[in-house]
Amino acid sequence: MRMGLLACAFGHHRVDSTNMRKAGGMHVGKCKCCRAPMEEVEPHVWEVLRVKDAGLGPRTFV
Repeated sequence: MRMGLLACAFGHHRVDSTNMRKAGGMHVGKCKCCRAPMEEVEPHVWEVLRVKDAGLGPRTFV
């Protein structure tokens, strides 16, 4: 198991700065290790997006 995936499991994600995009006036990107979608909520502060599933239940994907 890679150490990066273990860190992601504990909530310490790292944004991949090479593939950042601008969407809706904010920057969005993905985590380097687990490819989870992330957005920049403040300058240099990144947060994992909570993505709803396809209406199949009250679950959310992280």
